Amino acid sequence: MSTGAAYFGNRVPRHVAADMQALAERGFDGVLHTFSENDLAYYRGTMERIVAASHDAGLEVQIAPWGVCQMFGGEAESRFTAHNPDVGQVLETGRITPSGCPNHPRVRAFCREWADAAIDTGADRIFWDEPHWVHPEHFGLDAAHWGCRCEHCAERFGRELPRELDAEVLAFREASLVDFIGDLVGHVARQGARPVVCLLPLTGGVHGISDWSQVAALDGLDTLSTDPYWKAFGEAAGAFVGEYARRVATLAAAHGVTGQLWIQGFRMEPTDAADIRAAVAAAREAGIEDLWTWAWEACAHMSALAGSDPGAVWEVLCEALTS
Repeated sequence: MSTGAAYFGNRVPRHVAADMQALAERGFDGVLHTFSENDLAYYRGTMERIVAASHDAGLEVQIAPWGVCQMFGGEAESRFTAHNPDVGQVLETGRITPSGCPNHPRVRAFCREWADAAIDTGADRIFWDEPHWVHPEHFGLDAAHWGCRCEHCAERFGRELPRELDAEVLAFREASLVDFIGDLVGHVARQGARPVVCLLPLTGGVHGISDWSQVAALDGLDTLSTDPYWKAFGEAAGAFVGEYARRVATLAAAHGVTGQLWIQGFRMEPTDAADIRAAVAAAREAGIEDLWTWAWEACAHMSALAGSDPGAVWEVLCEALTS
């Protein structure tokens, strides 16, 4: 069994090296480093040193496109979509958003460029984190809006998309997103690297992929992952984590890939200790052997994600994950 934690917000290699050693001493086997567009522009060499320091500590390294094109998870902004607003997803209202469209060829090309740089860092796995269509609420808009109705989507759809989010449009969006993910997985795998896909814990609604087997069966996929952050979704820890852990474990076994799951470690309180333990137990009972948490030290260094006592929460996470 292996355990890991996400790590972000520090680009001073000697300090990162000390934290990686401390993480290994805590009993963790891996670390996920975020790799934003700001990192891509200004810290590529630094990230190579950070990955090397992580390896020196004995840790496996995953690397994630933090906020890239505003299409992946993470609290980072996109330089690419800001500089190229014409690549943004178009809402049903006609408004262009800062989220890149997965059907836009320039967006796909930029994501492949990011992947090439991520592979060059020496990371062990390339972690495609929560690929998704635009979340309008992230930009101060009503969550009822949706995208995308751009010309590239219309070309793939075969005609202008309806303004109503009906069953046909939902199916088109799912097929487009799976195709986008498959393009990136294949690009990474063809270079001999190991791609991971972490799906949002949703199988319905505007942002869910109904048939996860489409992703599990992608040629070249190394790891199928999900992050059922129960508190963020207002769900019961054991039941919610158990449901998605079983889904991942079953599909991973059927398709010969690794199954991975993430435990919530952000915006948590000491009173959530029992839920953390229940979540870890549910994941292990489902057969998940690759278990991670977001994030290092319960996100103590990021005030927007830290709870009132992240130190106490981190102790619970470490004990639950590594015991």
